[in-house]
Amino acid sequence: MARTISQIQEQIISAIAANPNLNYVDDNGITRNITYNTSNRAIWRNLTFIVAAAIAVLEQLTDAYVALVESIVSKSAAASALWIQAKMFAFQYDAANPQVIALIGGVPQYPVVDPTLCIVTAASAYTDTTNTVQCKFAIGNPLSAASPPQVAAMQAYLNQIGGAGIAYNAASLSPDLIYVQANIYYNGMYSSSIQANVITALNAWLENLSQTNFDGSLKISDLEAEIRNITGISDVVLQNVYIRRALDAAPTSGPTGFPLVSAYALVNRIYEPYAIPNTAGYYGQETTTGFTFSDSLNFISQ
Repeated sequence: MARTISQIQEQIISAIAANPNLNYVDDNGITRNITYNTSNRAIWRNLTFIVAAAIAVLEQLTDAYVALVESIVSKSAAASALWIQAKMFAFQYDAANPQVIALIGGVPQYPVVDPTLCIVTAASAYTDTTNTVQCKFAIGNPLSAASPPQVAAMQAYLNQIGGAGIAYNAASLSPDLIYVQANIYYNGMYSSSIQANVITALNAWLENLSQTNFDGSLKISDLEAEIRNITGISDVVLQNVYIRRALDAAPTSGPTGFPLVSAYALVNRIYEPYAIPNTAGYYGQETTTGFTFSDSLNFISQ
């Protein structure tokens, strides 16, 4: 944003006053800066005004050019996956006041932009094998599923801002739940706190992974490293690791969902939610009694 001439001139004067090379000794032997002469007709002050005026005009021209470029870009957006993802974060929702897209200057947008109504905190967009753009999102912190009215509003929003002839599918689901059954070997000095520390660390890791790599992969090697890096842990042996979607049946006698490790054997080294239908794209620990971290992690003192 362009500064005023007076703002620029004051900054120049402040810089001059702070420069010891612009000091002089007057007839009384007193060292002064050239800004000591405050007359509006002083040559140094006139020079600062001329420079400030030139800079102000340049900044005004720059602002006008940036506004022109942004206007052109906004009207010719390519609607790429990254563009759609960015627009999802700009989605506005108000249960009491519907946020309706309008065509303004040839661009579909909100008549009033209100960042406080932007509820999306994680989002992804990708094209599946049916050429449909799958648009996953979550709200809040920690992440959670949006309500059906919020998903419906997002669907309508994407249909309006998206490219003609392209199908968009908005989805916001409950988290994909991870079941980890493992033998965890630890230094006996940590026996009073090791279980709580491991569970806290795993929950924090899942939350951070969900936020920083939404709809991204989860690797078995990263899970093992996370556990082994906890203070007091000497080793970990994974027996079963499963991830289940919200639509998968809750486990009863055995784990359910997508197997990564089964009966100590590596089945899949990586879980890629974007490649599996109806995944949420973010993670939480299994919540079913008997299959939570508290139930399934076996701690062995060494």
